[in-house]
Amino acid sequence: MTDYKNAVEKPTAVKNRRLKMSPAGMVTLPVAARKSLQMLKSQGARVTVAVSNGAVTLARAGETGGFRVSASGQLELREEARAVLQLGKGCHYWIELLDDLGQVKLHPFV
Repeated sequence: MTDYKNAVEKPTAVKNRRLKMSPAGMVTLPVAARKSLQMLKSQGARVTVAVSNGAVTLARAGETGGFRVSASGQLELREEARAVLQLGKGCHYWIELLDDLGQVKLHPFV
């Protein structure tokens, strides 16, 4: 399970069956996830994507690094991250919001 030693408060889990990855590897981040990543309204951002412990972790990146998230929250996942979410039933996933750390974790529904 996740180590929360550096987090001040417990993370928020959003288990919503409507969150689904498209066959092309596109995911849409809900508003709560965009707030956790400190995205500004009507502006895109760049995030880093890491895979650990069967989950995909997104964190805020600098202006030039990482992968682009559109203003509407759409992100295209690459090979390794896409493979993790494809393990879930019907490519559905749930999110874990770590507001203190500015991270969002995508977990596949198993």
